[in-house]
Amino acid sequence: MDEASKLSRRSFLKAAGIAGAVPAMTAFPFQNLMAAEPFGKHPQEQPKFTVTRKVPQICSRACEINCAVKVVVGKDAKTGMERAITIEGWPEDPVSKGKYCIKAMGYVDSLYDPDRLMVALKRTNPKKGTDSDPGWVTVKSADAVNDIIAVMKKHSPDQILIASPGNPFTNKLCKSLGVIRSDQRTECFGTHYYINCLTITNPPNNVYSSTYTPSHHLPGYDYDMSKYQIWFGYDSFSKSAKAGMIPHWVEARKNGVKVVMFNPLRTPIADGFADHYYSIKPGTDLAVALAIIQTIVSNKKYNVDFLTKYSDAPALVDLNTKQALKTKEGIFYTWCKTHKQVELSTTCHDPALDGTFKFTLEGKEITAKPVMQLLTEATASFTPEWAAPIAEVKASAIRKIALEFAAAAPYAVVPTNKRDAAGPNYANSWRLRHALAIVNTLVGGIDHEGGLLLLHDVKIPWLEDLAKPVQPYPPLPPKGPDFRHEFPVTNDIYRQKDFSAPGHYGMVGYGLYTNDNVKVVIYGNPHRGLFATIQPQMLEAALAKKELVVDWNLFLDDLGYWCDYVLPAPHQFEEPKLDVRTYYPKWACLIGGAPVQNPHGDQIGWGAVTAKIGMALAPKYWTTDGSGDPKKLIPMNTGDVAVKEVGAAANAREFMQKGAFWIDKKPYQNYKQIREQGWGRPDGRVRMYIDEFAKVDHSPLPIWAPRWQETEGDYKFSLLITRAPWYMHADPNFINNAAIKQINNLNHMDAVWISPTAGAKLDLKDGDEVILEANPKYMPQLRRPVKAKVHLTKRITRDDCVLAFHGIGHRAKNLRVAKDYGYRDGDLIPQKDPMMSKKHDPLGMGWVEDVYIRIRKA
Repeated sequence: MDEASKLSRRSFLKAAGIAGAVPAMTAFPFQNLMAAEPFGKHPQEQPKFTVTRKVPQICSRACEINCAVKVVVGKDAKTGMERAITIEGWPEDPVSKGKYCIKAMGYVDSLYDPDRLMVALKRTNPKKGTDSDPGWVTVKSADAVNDIIAVMKKHSPDQILIASPGNPFTNKLCKSLGVIRSDQRTECFGTHYYINCLTITNPPNNVYSSTYTPSHHLPGYDYDMSKYQIWFGYDSFSKSAKAGMIPHWVEARKNGVKVVMFNPLRTPIADGFADHYYSIKPGTDLAVALAIIQTIVSNKKYNVDFLTKYSDAPALVDLNTKQALKTKEGIFYTWCKTHKQVELSTTCHDPALDGTFKFTLEGKEITAKPVMQLLTEATASFTPEWAAPIAEVKASAIRKIALEFAAAAPYAVVPTNKRDAAGPNYANSWRLRHALAIVNTLVGGIDHEGGLLLLHDVKIPWLEDLAKPVQPYPPLPPKGPDFRHEFPVTNDIYRQKDFSAPGHYGMVGYGLYTNDNVKVVIYGNPHRGLFATIQPQMLEAALAKKELVVDWNLFLDDLGYWCDYVLPAPHQFEEPKLDVRTYYPKWACLIGGAPVQNPHGDQIGWGAVTAKIGMALAPKYWTTDGSGDPKKLIPMNTGDVAVKEVGAAANAREFMQKGAFWIDKKPYQNYKQIREQGWGRPDGRVRMYIDEFAKVDHSPLPIWAPRWQETEGDYKFSLLITRAPWYMHADPNFINNAAIKQINNLNHMDAVWISPTAGAKLDLKDGDEVILEANPKYMPQLRRPVKAKVHLTKRITRDDCVLAFHGIGHRAKNLRVAKDYGYRDGDLIPQKDPMMSKKHDPLGMGWVEDVYIRIRKA
C-alpha cells in the first residue's frame, strides 16, 4: 500500500471515532468542576467559584514539552473554600503560544484526586502482588525515610539501585553514594538521546541541562519557518494534543510548508497536516532514509559549504583502524586540495570531500578517505529501487521526496524526536536515528532557521554548579543491573560525560530478575507503574525478592504493591518550577512556576528525600565544607543561579515577583551554536561518522539490517504502540479520572486496533475480545498473553499490524477509577538479554516494537 491520502478527513474521523472526543469532554465534566471538596465529597449541591488569582505554572510532567500555563484559583462563595478550578494559556510562552491541552486540565483535577497519597505507607505482609493485602500501616514520611536509611546502611553501593530520571537531586545522591542510577522514565528517549550526543553535543556543552529534559535532548525544530518536513512516525496520537507543537505546525501551514509522513497508522495529525502520507511497512523506515541519503549524495544535492565548515564530511578516516584522524582536543585532520597535504580542519581552506590519500602522520604510514567519500560508498547500493520493495513505498516517491527536501533546504527538517509506530524502537532504531541525523546534516538543516534549532545562552545548573564537591565522588560499581557496562559507547557517556544519560531500555527488569546482588531498589518516579515497563511480570518477580523496595509517588499504584515503603510525593502544581524552553529554543527563555497550594498531607519532596539520605550516608558531599554540619547543607535552589546568570533577576524569588518570564528575542544566529557546542571545539562540527561504533564491531555509518524478529506462522502482526492524546504514558493522574477514562473508552483507546480487512480474515467484529501473544521463541520466560477488546478501523492502514495503547493496564485495587482498567502492552514485549542485544545494537536501546504477535478470538 503506497499512499492512502485519497481517503477524506471526514471519513477517517468517522472511522476512528475521534469525532466523539469533543462531545465527550463536555458531557463528562472533570471532578474539579463538580461539587467536591479536596479528598472527599462536598455537602453542597454545586459550589460557585469566584476567581481569586492566577498562578504561573509549568505543565512539566504531562509531556516533555513543558507548556507554560496559568492555574486559575477560585473561591466557593458558600463555603469559602479556595481551590484550583481550571487552566489558562500563557501567550508569552514561545513554545505553547498560549495554548494548553486536556492533560493540563487533568493535572488541575488531580490536585484533588481522592486517591492521592497523603501519608507514607509501610508494608507488614509478604509481597504477593496486587491481589493480596500488603498490610499497610501509615507512618510519618520523615520516619519512613529514616527506616530506609537504616536498611541502606547495611548494604554496599553495588547492592543499591536508584531508579529515577537524571536530575540535579538524583544525580547528586547517586554520585555521592557511588551507586548506579537507572530509570524507566527517560529510557524511551534513549536512542535519539545517544545519537544526538554522538553527532552533536558530546562531550557535554555548557548549555544543555534541565531539571526534567535529558541534557542532550535536541527537540527544537523551527516548524514555523520550515518549507519541507519528512516525518517518520512522528505523527503519533499523543501529539494530537501537544499544545507546544500544534501551534507551530499551524504556523508552518500558513507559510506554505510541505509535510510528508511515513506511518502504518494514520492519525488526525496526518489528516490535518500531511500533503503526502505513505503506509510504510513497520521497521523499514531505515531503508527509506538510506535511499534518501543515496539520492541526495549521488545527485550532489548536498550543501557543500555546510559540510565543509560545520560537519566532519572532510575529516579523514584511517582505513585500517576505521577511526577518524584527530588531535587529542578532537580537531579533525583533512586533506587540503590546494597544498596536497594533511592539514587541521581549523586551518584548511580547501578540504577534499572525496578521494583516497596516502601520507605519513606522527611517524605512521596511513591510507585514509574523507567521511563524505565513505558515506558515498556505504550508501551507493541503497537506491530508491532497492528500498521500494522493502518498505513498500514507490521508488519514484522516495526519489521525489529526497530531491524536493534538498531543494527546500536549509528550511527543511526531518524531526527526530520521540516517535511512534514507524520505527522509533526497533533494533534498527539507532541506525534510523543516525541516518536521519545525516539527512539533516547533508542539507545544512542543523542549527539554522527552518531546521533543527539548538538551545543557547541559558541553563538550569546542576547542584555541582552551585557547590563544588569537596573531593572527587567515589567510583561507581563496575557493573549494574541495567547492563550498561556491556555497552562501552553508552557506558562512557554515562560515566565520563553525562550522568543523566538514560538507562538501557528493557534491561533493568531483566537484570534484577537474573541477578540477586541488588538488595535495595528506590524509585523516584513519581508517575510510573508496572504498566509503563516492558514484560512487567519479570520485574514483579524480581521485586518480590528484594529486601527493600521504595516508591516515591503521587499514588499507590501497581508498583507500590511490590514495595516495602511508599512515600507520598507533592503534586507538580504544589512545587515551584523553573524551566528552559527546549521545544522552541529560537530565543533564550526562562519561565517560572509558583506553588498553587501547599500539600494537604505529609508529602515530602524529592529534593528533601535525596538530601536527607545524602546527609545520613555521605554528608561530606552534601555540605559546603565537607563537615557534615546540617547548617552547611549545599544550596539546593538551582533557579537562583539560572535567573541571575542571564540577568533576569537577582534570585528566583525576585524572578517570580517580576512576572516569572524572561526571554531574549534577538535574531537566531545560524550555525553559531555548532561552533560552540559541536565536536572539536573551537571548530565545532556535526559528526556523520561515529567511530565509537567501529570499536564495538558495528558500522560507523548507517547500513541496512533486517529486524531482529521475523514473522513465523501465526505470529505475523507487527506490534505498534502509541499513546492517547489525553493522558501521559502511564500516569494515574489521568486514567484515575472518570472523565478522561470515558473519553478514552468512547474513542476505543481501551482496545487494540487492527484493520477491517485483517479483522474479517480473523472472523472478528468490532468490540470482540481477543488474545494477543508474543512468540515464545523470543519470550521464553514468564509469558503473559494479553486479553483485550479489538477495534476495527481504517486508521490502521496495513493488514499486518496491530496497534496497542501504552499507559493503561492498571491493577491497583485502591485506585477507584483506574483499577482493573485496560491491558498492558508491556506484557507482549520481551526483556532483553544484553548478550543478544549487543549483536544488533551498540547502544542497548529500542526494541520495544520489534515484536511480531498472533491474534485470536478470546
